[in-house]
Amino acid sequence: MSQKPVRLLTEGALSIALSLLLWYLRIGAMPQGGSISMQMLPLFIFALRWGTLSGILVGLVYGVIHSLQDMYVVHWAQYLLDYPIAFSLIGLSGIAKKVKASKIITFFIALLFLAGSILFVVNISNELPQAQKTLEELKLKLQSAQGEEKTNIEEDIKDLEFKLKWFPISRIVLIVAGILGALLLIYGAVLRKTQEPIELGVFIGGLGRLFAHFLSGVIFFSQYAPPGTPAWIYSLIYNLFVVVPSTFVCLPLILLIYPRLKESEI
Repeated sequence: MSQKPVRLLTEGALSIALSLLLWYLRIGAMPQGGSISMQMLPLFIFALRWGTLSGILVGLVYGVIHSLQDMYVVHWAQYLLDYPIAFSLIGLSGIAKKVKASKIITFFIALLFLAGSILFVVNISNELPQAQKTLEELKLKLQSAQGEEKTNIEEDIKDLEFKLKWFPISRIVLIVAGILGALLLIYGAVLRKTQEPIELGVFIGGLGRLFAHFLSGVIFFSQYAPPGTPAWIYSLIYNLFVVVPSTFVCLPLILLIYPRLKESEI
């Protein structure tokens, strides 16, 4: 009997267990859920080793179990998007196992990633002055407001204060992550001994998780978007702040660990 199924199941279980433990090593937490951590590290490595389907299944199981650690649910569909679906899509990084990519393609993706990061930083910079102006207007309006109107204005003020506090930090995080991410992609391509694009696999898996959280934010958390900010921009920036740093905390470790695991295979 082949040992491959046993190894697959064993590594899958270990990946889930390690991800559950690594979630506790997190940096802060966002108001509507999400935190920066290395919980994705074992899931990325498992998908790169065993492929997309196995990676998706293990990610799905992890998402369900992880929801018991950090559950924030307003609707059953939001639960599916933010937990089973989001973490199962990390398994898309297994695409790299079957794809052969030239270094030029990796360089091009790195430039696109950096350009996208700069674009979002510019967008945030443009929004902040208007947010400050709107906040001052709402505080003046609050003085004469009563009842439900007063409650709504207080919520809007709270959201704007959150934006003014965290968006400048997000601006720094995005530009650092953009530069670091682009450098790591190029670094991985330069050092890559085979055509297997490890760094692109991680990029795709992180993008998959980001997409699920993004949809959840647009559909179920649009009311948290500060006045004047489209729901899709708010959701994208909010989730970029969580997923991008988490992905690029994992990437350099994956570039070090995965090739050595592969060399040790019998």
